[in-house]
Amino acid sequence: MPKVNQFVITNPDMCIACNACMKACVKHAYIRGKLAKTRLDVLTLESGKMPNQCRQCDDAPCANVCPTGALHITNSCVDLCEEICIGCKLCTIACPYGAIHIDAEFPPSILDEVERHLEAGCINGLKSIAIKCDMCNGIESGPACVSICPTGALVFVDPISGECQFGKKVKGDLAPFLKTIVPDVEFKNIPEPFVKKAKEPKVSLDATTKNTDEES
Repeated sequence: MPKVNQFVITNPDMCIACNACMKACVKHAYIRGKLAKTRLDVLTLESGKMPNQCRQCDDAPCANVCPTGALHITNSCVDLCEEICIGCKLCTIACPYGAIHIDAEFPPSILDEVERHLEAGCINGLKSIAIKCDMCNGIESGPACVSICPTGALVFVDPISGECQFGKKVKGDLAPFLKTIVPDVEFKNIPEPFVKKAKEPKVSLDATTKNTDEES
């Protein structure tokens, strides 16, 4: 069955593990009123390094086990309503990619209490909830990790429209990679790889003067 939901995927051959995607993720989560936690993690494996994040599964095992309906499919992705999540961790067990984790942050109203009592688990007002990629839902420019990636390794894929969103500079050929990931879709807007122009050698003033004297 062809892929339906939109998703963000990383070409590991182009990833340089700079962590720029993680920083952008936290920043834009805060801007959108979400918990200021990263929704992707740069993993170090024997085969290399690359970000891991929600694949927006069409069958969404995480949503199927969520007891409150906090996880649900909407707008061609698996969305999370943080307000009704109870942090039960069932989604973290069901996720086949390990792309959901439980986290929390201290609201400003209890920061003083946190400093006085370092036993964070015993502090009133701290709520742990599921954290997962929602592709920066609510921002017109799309996923922040894609636009910030310096090599273009991260791609926002829309399998229905057959179009992708890429970073400013794509330093590699993504056509074979995307064909492997979504073989049933012919993408229309894959950019040519960015090639950095070689700098012209500087000609010293002494060399220029010498050549002029020889011509005379």
